[in-house]
Amino acid sequence: MATVLTFEDLIDFPVERSPEQHFETDHLRRLFVEKIAKSRATGKDGIRVGIFEDNLTENVEIIRRKVLGGRYAFTAYKERLLLKGVGKAPRQICIPTVRDRLVLRAVCQILHSAIPQSTGFSPHAVVDRVATQLRLCPLNSSFIRIDVKEFFPSIRHDLLAAELARFGLDEMTRELCMNAVACRIGSAEQPESRGIAQGLSISGALACIYLLRFDDRQTRRFHQYFRYVDDILMISPAAEAQARLNSMRRSLGRLGLAIHPVGTSGKTEISDIADGVDYLGYHIQREIISVRESSFRRMFNNLLKVITDYRYRGDVERLIFRLNLKITGCIADAKRRGWMMFFSRTENLKQLAHLDSFVQNQLNRVGLPAEHRSRIKRFIKSYHEICFNLDQTDYIPKFDEYDLNAKAEVVAILMGRPLEEVQAFEADSIERNFSRLVGQEVHDLENDVGNPS
Repeated sequence: MATVLTFEDLIDFPVERSPEQHFETDHLRRLFVEKIAKSRATGKDGIRVGIFEDNLTENVEIIRRKVLGGRYAFTAYKERLLLKGVGKAPRQICIPTVRDRLVLRAVCQILHSAIPQSTGFSPHAVVDRVATQLRLCPLNSSFIRIDVKEFFPSIRHDLLAAELARFGLDEMTRELCMNAVACRIGSAEQPESRGIAQGLSISGALACIYLLRFDDRQTRRFHQYFRYVDDILMISPAAEAQARLNSMRRSLGRLGLAIHPVGTSGKTEISDIADGVDYLGYHIQREIISVRESSFRRMFNNLLKVITDYRYRGDVERLIFRLNLKITGCIADAKRRGWMMFFSRTENLKQLAHLDSFVQNQLNRVGLPAEHRSRIKRFIKSYHEICFNLDQTDYIPKFDEYDLNAKAEVVAILMGRPLEEVQAFEADSIERNFSRLVGQEVHDLENDVGNPS
């Protein structure tokens, strides 16, 4: 089976539930606590999570009644544009209301339960498969790399609806899915007729389902075929590479999808396997897997930002906490976060040693005393702990396991306040500040990874 995007937000709820049972009030209440309650985003109705929670019993009953009665309507999504760089159109992200987010989470559970392939695999699994196949293939082979242009906005609703029906999804779930993807965005006056809004919990699952049969056909035809969202990679006999690329273009075209022009570096190209390939943030060669050069260089800038912050603030404890977090990553909301977590599949430890040396040199340059420099963690040590000892290690922060005292220490460091002062806060205040401050740091960790495609 082809390899596709991982959805780590899958909830550990019983999979034996019928679609209707996912909208029982008790189930919706639990789902809200697990996946919605910590969110700070608000949709176009302006209702915050806390206000929704104050009336949770009434709200989940309204959802249950409207969904089961076939009368549920999604509110137009708030629009957020994310810049992608000079000369590139921004990425449109949609923010549903709290109520709609809860409904979409329940729908996402149904999709994963009914179509297990929609959960996909991790990028590490993709990299492993590519590396394994690369080491087995003949030397006169080529990489074919294909990137789909505007993948999510190009998905045809009629074909998506047909795929949902083909997989045997019930009518209620199909209607909720199609109503969600057709919902108006921002100030648009008309519902969407094409595309899947990014930012919805079901977006990735639906995009995956859209291409599952395509993946199956390509795997049976070409065998050494890999896909991660809209980034396709194949290993082919060199003499057949162009023909295979043309065939892939035609097949994607029948789904309403276009690819970047051939020869577009990092997008659509044919290259010799001896040169290796940049894929999912890695540079994969027969001999070794490394962090892609652009992703590697990006980390130097990320580290410098933290050290520069210290130069202006002069706060040693804040520096040590934030710099160590950049180096090790963390576990938050049951997910692995950060640059080292993402790139733990690398086999090139020289890159990690270079980063460790860079950190120490920069700290020496800004005059951090040696006794503090010794408290800074190491990329190489983090790599070994992540790969071989993650469940037992104390080297990697696991914020989900922090008690109130540990949270107070983090709040004191990041707020620059005395620990005794923070410990005098109400427990709810400590929890809120911890969630807010750590949330900001985790968001920065996700940005450190950048675009892995």
